[in-house]
Amino acid sequence: MVEHAKFEKGVVRQPPNEEHNPAAKQGPVLMDHVLLALGETEEERGQRIRSLFGFFDAANMGYLDYEKIEAGLSALQIPSEYKYARDLLNVCDANKDGRVDYQEFKRYMDDKELELYRIFQAIDVQHNGCILPEELYDALLRAGIEIDDEELALFVERVDKDNNGVITFEEWRDFLFLYPHEATMENIYQYLGRVCLVDIGEQAVIPEGISKHVHASRYLIAGGVAGAASRTATAPLDRLKVVLQVQTTCARVMPAIRGIWMEGGILGFFRGNGLNVMKVAPESAIKFYAYEILKNVIVKAKGGEDKAEIGATDRLMAGGLAGAIAQTAVYPVDLVKTRLQTHACEGGKVPSIGSLSKDIWLQEGPRAFYRGVVPSLIGIIPYAGIDLAAYETLKDMSKKYIISDGEPGPLVQLGCGTISGALGATCVYPLQVVRTRMQAQSMNDEAAYKGMSDVFRRTFQNEGLRGFYNGIFPNLLKVVPSASITYLVYETMKKSLHLE
Repeated sequence: MVEHAKFEKGVVRQPPNEEHNPAAKQGPVLMDHVLLALGETEEERGQRIRSLFGFFDAANMGYLDYEKIEAGLSALQIPSEYKYARDLLNVCDANKDGRVDYQEFKRYMDDKELELYRIFQAIDVQHNGCILPEELYDALLRAGIEIDDEELALFVERVDKDNNGVITFEEWRDFLFLYPHEATMENIYQYLGRVCLVDIGEQAVIPEGISKHVHASRYLIAGGVAGAASRTATAPLDRLKVVLQVQTTCARVMPAIRGIWMEGGILGFFRGNGLNVMKVAPESAIKFYAYEILKNVIVKAKGGEDKAEIGATDRLMAGGLAGAIAQTAVYPVDLVKTRLQTHACEGGKVPSIGSLSKDIWLQEGPRAFYRGVVPSLIGIIPYAGIDLAAYETLKDMSKKYIISDGEPGPLVQLGCGTISGALGATCVYPLQVVRTRMQAQSMNDEAAYKGMSDVFRRTFQNEGLRGFYNGIFPNLLKVVPSASITYLVYETMKKSLHLE
């Protein structure tokens, strides 16, 4: 665990000599400014870059490739999963021949040092040749990143090699020159979390450290849009699944499809999708917020101090409880959606969401909005456990049998996620059927189920085990396109919102 230095505001520190800071000068940043800030001559800088190139080119082959860059980054003790070796190779390799010669490497260093000095200038508002903690805090705040004193101290401590409480350009350059992406404050903050092994969560879509500080709303927007696009694209399969789930006779796919078409045409397949979309954003927001709070609670209950100390079992517990909280909060919307999708229309007329909700409230009471919530919540933790365990196992197998080194790429991760999601969904599907049947029936109906156990008993008596898997075929058909669309739209939204 990293020991945090304490940061006290108002402490006066002696900055480096101002003559080494051309930031106060007017005009564009030139290499002469960089040399002056570093206290180097052009020849000394050339020797330094040549020496660094030689460090990576240990075999003196005259070029760098992926293996050499990765080995060099490993020697610098950068965590293997965040080496950026492939990205660094692509950025340096100007002619795209898979190799980086010295001139290409020097061109990258020239561009990177100029880029780093520009942002150093922007942060150093006092133009005294160094970045004070207060200036760094203000720069992060302007980028939408609000951190506390402890995290600020960690940031300064990690970059400030001589431990004098301020960051010189040389220290800034040494920390970031091998980071191949654009040097924005958001990217720099994310990079800090990675190279310092700050806890940034499991394989979740929204990592912890990022979701807490770096425009959390943007990640929620990206996740919400991705979820909405995925739900809309797979809405026909979702409607078909629900229709089959509530059928107590022999459920068959083609007759169900014809029935939906005869009842409402194309739009019939999208009935209830508006509510599905409305449910995505608040559910994601509540889930991730609850996840962060619960991790803190679990760690403190065990006598710990830092969320980095939380184990895999505790993460699973926090994730399951967070999912339960989120699902409970939006469950009434899910129930109304199910009623809307299974409502028997007279003359093809579909009731409005408002009138349907009002009817449920007046005729059945507020408790009706939570019919089926128990089997729904019971299914969350095993689903999360099966999904997570299967995903991690498949990912480890892919490292061993599909890829020889590094982390699995997007396609491999997508395949692992699809298989694990399908496995988890299949295992808890009977609970989904029970929940949907309880949601679909009015409490005032004479034949209404009396509870979860009654649904299990009557389904087994009348339909056997097969009844618990009505609609599983369209549900599984939904998994692959849903995962693919969610992934593609989420990545596109991250780029659009400058979260890459």
